Amino acid sequence: MTEKIKDTHETIEYNKNLPIKLFCQRIGFVEKHWHRSIELLLVLSGTLSVQVESQTYILHEDDILLINSNQVHDTSSEDCVLVLLQMSLPRFHIDWLNLETLHFDCNSAVQKNNKAFDQLRETIARLIQLTSSSPHTQFLRLSYAYHILYLLLLHFVSHNPGKVRPLKHMERLKRVIRYIEENYQRDISLTEIAEMEALTPPYLSSFFEKNMEISLTSYIANIRLNHSFTYLMDTDMSIEEIAEACGFPNQRSYAVLFKKHYGMLPSHYRKANQISEKGIRSLPMNTSTKYLNLEKYDFYEKLSSYFHNSGTVQAAAPIIAVTYSIETKKTENTKRLMKKNFLNFCSVGRAKEILLGNIQKMLITQQEEIGFKFIKFHDIFSDELMVYKEDTLGCPHYNFTMLDEVFDFILSIHLMPLVQLSFMPKALAKDPALTIFSLPFCVSEPKDEKKWSDLITAFVNHLLERYGYNEVSQWIFTFWNETMTGHPFDFKEVDTFLRLYKITFESVKTCNPNLLFASTSYLSNTFPSAKYDYYLDFAAVNNCRPDVYLFHFYPISPQSPKIKSDKSTETFSIPLNGIVSKDPDIFRSYLKMLNEHLPDRNALPLYITEWNLSSSHREWLNDTCYAAAYIIRNICRNHELADSFCHWALTDWIEELDFPNELFHGGVGHFTKNGIKKPVYYAYQFLSELGDEFLSEGEGYFVTKSRKDYRIILYNYFDVSDSYQEGINFNIGFTNRYEVFPDTAAKEFHLKLMDMEQGDYLVTEKIVNRTYGSCYDKWVEMGSMSLSTSEEICTLSDLSRPFIKKSKLSSEQYVINYYSTLEPHEIRLVILEKIL
Repeated sequence: MTEKIKDTHETIEYNKNLPIKLFCQRIGFVEKHWHRSIELLLVLSGTLSVQVESQTYILHEDDILLINSNQVHDTSSEDCVLVLLQMSLPRFHIDWLNLETLHFDCNSAVQKNNKAFDQLRETIARLIQLTSSSPHTQFLRLSYAYHILYLLLLHFVSHNPGKVRPLKHMERLKRVIRYIEENYQRDISLTEIAEMEALTPPYLSSFFEKNMEISLTSYIANIRLNHSFTYLMDTDMSIEEIAEACGFPNQRSYAVLFKKHYGMLPSHYRKANQISEKGIRSLPMNTSTKYLNLEKYDFYEKLSSYFHNSGTVQAAAPIIAVTYSIETKKTENTKRLMKKNFLNFCSVGRAKEILLGNIQKMLITQQEEIGFKFIKFHDIFSDELMVYKEDTLGCPHYNFTMLDEVFDFILSIHLMPLVQLSFMPKALAKDPALTIFSLPFCVSEPKDEKKWSDLITAFVNHLLERYGYNEVSQWIFTFWNETMTGHPFDFKEVDTFLRLYKITFESVKTCNPNLLFASTSYLSNTFPSAKYDYYLDFAAVNNCRPDVYLFHFYPISPQSPKIKSDKSTETFSIPLNGIVSKDPDIFRSYLKMLNEHLPDRNALPLYITEWNLSSSHREWLNDTCYAAAYIIRNICRNHELADSFCHWALTDWIEELDFPNELFHGGVGHFTKNGIKKPVYYAYQFLSELGDEFLSEGEGYFVTKSRKDYRIILYNYFDVSDSYQEGINFNIGFTNRYEVFPDTAAKEFHLKLMDMEQGDYLVTEKIVNRTYGSCYDKWVEMGSMSLSTSEEICTLSDLSRPFIKKSKLSSEQYVINYYSTLEPHEIRLVILEKIL
């Protein structure tokens, strides 16, 4: 969708402490505009056309261009990534210079082989490295900004300033352009604008074209064309209605202008670029838009190529020291038992994967070493499991043989299933071609709802007959996945989901009313929700209230959901932009909102059945120690706010996207695709070894007790940089994934364990950090090459175990003083056992 350009004069808001603003952006077409600040453009990839006043320049990769204060300019590109550095010269306090006449000539597309450009590139790259906003880095950032200004003054001051506009002329242009923006939807005449400015029409026409390098009539037409994209791509309005809404005289004039700019009629363009049911429309090339957010991409090596001076200032690695006093004796009234809710759920991608030998091996290992209660997975009605067919007369035939193998294996390793009744067998689908993912799920509604109901009833009765009521009554049933969210699994209309939910609920309860049926798996990061309230109202009115609540959560920044206030049958959409939330406690806030607003929360379990630090299967941080610290921190801080914390998923072997060639591609699993344990696996293993009594918790520590043993988890969590949270990936490379943590420090813990029995204690410490327990870091240490033999895979697996350290401590005056220093992103399990 294109954005409306509300004001061609760009007002830039600066941090109160810094005279610069830095952007890393993918750019499309930006209409003519200007600003008081100077602006440096550094092209990282692609080609960019820039018109500055009457001159047009073509910038290629590595080119730098400076746009002076109040220079009218526009840009266009099909695919260009660039750095934009805007500098407010008055805020540099260079009072000895006349800023009104200061003019730079800095354009590497014209001025070739100037070594000063290399110095500019390096200093800008250094600025990008300083991605944190902490006070400690502000000084260095400010020094780099002054160094850039020094280079500009030294090498690029022009003694031929070119066109200089009086301030009153710029203010006049600003008023005219704002007037056009506010009135483009109606017929605007040159005469009325001239009267507004107390000018003659010929003078205004000449003035505008002289300063904007475009006629007033053409400019108005372009503004109308720009706004038309919103209507064209995001509404069902006819071309005639769009033309009228945007102020065109008629449909023909709109179509002619559109074809002139984009090579096709607007109706053809709409058809070619419409949003599909299964994905998000890409931004069309050459469409008018403001600067676009940059997709995540690896520009680490690109920026590194600008670094020519290795003698940069490096601060000594800081250490944070903390001391906590922990009361270890509780009265019967103050004792709090550990529910260990984090062991309630694990997950696998789809039912068919549970039949694979490698997946079974990982599940067996996970159950032996951690031990979960339930398992969540999709697609039990997959055609690959041959569950449903119809004969030539349309009569259904069921076959649960392969599903029996799935459930038999699950039960054999002491798991119970969350039976998600999904997705649609193609023989039963209304639209068999409606699929998602590389190995497709069919997400169509059924062609015959009675046949769907019969399938559910037959399947549940089969489970009761095969496994018995005592077993099946402990399981949880639910319908579909991530409905009412606008995500790929969802149905087009909310009423379709609600009707099928009710049918499925009743079909299960018909088999036995005591079977547990859960709510829809709802994905959001804001609550309460009008959509979810609509579902709950429906369930109450239709006697299909859930017995269990299921929610999914990813810590991404929400956009405002577009919800129809009349709760119509159209799809409720919840757009999620994939940008990581800047609130490190967003999960905690979300869980608190769920607990406050869900009906009967005290009586009904709340299971988080899908959760990770990102929804992406290509998030490189998933492979790192950061993922383990993230999981540990969020579970320790929130362990009593939900009844499960299901990490999605078991393994990077998940058949949704094509398998990448790289082993460490940022997959979502506990295991790599070939079965090597990642740091996040050990996070859950450490949690599983906690004691049965909760003692204390705070930032960085979690203390429990088991009889006379004390079991403590320590962690040293740091959040990613501001720019990474915004989706900008410049400081990360495939083998350099920790550069996005700008302000890390080792953390020195001093725990004073009070009221301890006198005597000696054996201390066992299990450690996961970049040196121990991290297969990704060990792979980098091994040379970051592909592993081609089983010996190499086994070697990496063996090298990636947690470090175990043993020592003795004594209780002195009923106090044990425990000291340890944790590296950034480290997690540590500490067990103190009384020596008898």
